[in-house]
Amino acid sequence: MIQQALRTIRTLLPTTGSVSVKQIEDAVNTALLIPQYSGIDKDTIIREVQSIYNIHIDDFRVIESSERRRPWINDKKSSLQWNFWQRYRDYLSIEKNFADTVINQLDRLTDRTLDGLFDPTINAVIDKKGLVVGQVQSGKTANYTGLICKAADAGYKLIIVLAGVHNNLRSQTQLRLDEGFLGFDTKHEIAFRENNIWIGVGCIDQNSIAHSLTSSLSDFNVGAANAIGINFNTNEPIIAVVKKNGRILERLLQWLSAQAIEIEGRRVIRNKSLLLIDDEADNASINTRPENDGTTRINGLIRDIIRLFDKSGYVGYTATPFANIFIPIEEDELFPRDFIINLPAPSNYIGPDKIFGFRLVEDDETSDTVLPIVTRIDDYHSFVPNGHGSRDSLPDNAPASLLLAIKCFIVTCAIRRLRGQVNAHNSMLVHTSRLVNWQRHIREIVQNAFDFYRRGIEMNIPSVIDEIRQAFEEDNNLYKSYRTTSQLILNSGLSEIDPHIQVHEWNDVLPSLNEAATRIQVREINGGSADVLNYFDHKNGLSVIAIGGDKLSRGLTLEGLSVSYYLRASRMYDTLMQMGRWFGYRPGYVDLCRPVSYTHLRAHET
Repeated sequence: MIQQALRTIRTLLPTTGSVSVKQIEDAVNTALLIPQYSGIDKDTIIREVQSIYNIHIDDFRVIESSERRRPWINDKKSSLQWNFWQRYRDYLSIEKNFADTVINQLDRLTDRTLDGLFDPTINAVIDKKGLVVGQVQSGKTANYTGLICKAADAGYKLIIVLAGVHNNLRSQTQLRLDEGFLGFDTKHEIAFRENNIWIGVGCIDQNSIAHSLTSSLSDFNVGAANAIGINFNTNEPIIAVVKKNGRILERLLQWLSAQAIEIEGRRVIRNKSLLLIDDEADNASINTRPENDGTTRINGLIRDIIRLFDKSGYVGYTATPFANIFIPIEEDELFPRDFIINLPAPSNYIGPDKIFGFRLVEDDETSDTVLPIVTRIDDYHSFVPNGHGSRDSLPDNAPASLLLAIKCFIVTCAIRRLRGQVNAHNSMLVHTSRLVNWQRHIREIVQNAFDFYRRGIEMNIPSVIDEIRQAFEEDNNLYKSYRTTSQLILNSGLSEIDPHIQVHEWNDVLPSLNEAATRIQVREINGGSADVLNYFDHKNGLSVIAIGGDKLSRGLTLEGLSVSYYLRASRMYDTLMQMGRWFGYRPGYVDLCRPVSYTHLRAHET
């Protein structure tokens, strides 16, 4: 109901310029006169609206090659119909409650990125390459979805998205493009065609039609692509979301080669302009072989696909661009020789500065810039030792820190229900080892520990309830309780970061424990498990403790992530930044988050 009220209130407020407190209060008063909103607390909804309109964001920065630049967007913008973009913009505002400030900057940024490429309707041989750099989990997918929408409007007829190296990230990316670009669920495309079942942008406008060669269930394969019956020469945009896998890219290359024509001894596609989006562009796409020693398979296949087209634009997206800027500056390489754009994060983004700070904050130290949510642990040595191998002895029991993390996750899920986030997704990450046999064993340990607490809550066993109460309201030398954490944030310079922060009483939290705990599932996410993170299929919210390694890292969004139990030893900066999944947006529950780790602090210090 609050989300519906927010949409109504936003229609009563100006879409450009600043919004005053009085304007917000007047709009709220008007909306609350509507009978269906009469039960909403006025102060609560005012805080919600203010949190949207108080978001600010710095301007992006561009490094570019002036010699290769061919600006074109301003000359053609007024003559184009921006149908894909306009419905995506409405979707972000109406359905996702993006702040107008963020949407307006996305509009400018996608214009600038498109301008750094080329007019897809020109008669020329042209190849452009760029890179967009944004922080981990800061909204890069939303960014390149906007670029895809505008590219389709401008005349790019084939769009390929390279979505990481794992199936779960590819599937998640496809689902987001189903919602943000296509407007229908590719998993049920046959049902969609028969019954017009629209999702996302399709619920706003059904007149912008694009086709997908892939679905949220299946990566690219030639049989499926041909079975769909899409005419490759159609004037409607075609998209393929594929993972960076040698066999998949080879199939795609062969299929595209079959659509090409022979000209002077080479296969070439001239009737379509290609936009290739490379998500996590620093992972797998880079040629890591020594100079004059050929190319890695994936790098070579990406370049072969680009070579098929007379007109191609390549845009990489990453949060850790260290490898990309050291690519050789050669015509055929993936070096971003045309432009590099740096994306600032909005003020409501919870990034490394707010979680870790720029120096190590001591346990007994307060800070106005660093959230007091990190719990440092030192009891893992007999659980998952550094340097453990697949044949080493597996642990028998969970350490106290992991048990505390599980109790914290139950408490967080309960408080989110208390705050009205009843159907929200909740996730806990357990990332302790890259080894599948260790992950499988730790999943059993976590399942047993969680079942103990779940049954104790269900049966109202005093000792179990008291353990969870202690996690909620008792501090110790290494741990700050929920009550203390929320109060510290309210007393600090970060109090405006989330309007929902409040200090709760245990008697208010207790009634929500059982419902929260019974919804939680424990899943093992790796190549040897059938478990998946299918948030999209859980309209009433998925609460999950996910145990895994590499498949839980790099680009994958863990919806509603609140607890990260991370023991991965690494001195690599990209591992530290990417694999803990620490960062992102935590609306309504930033004070309920509990990153639990030892390793990240050591890596940070080095």
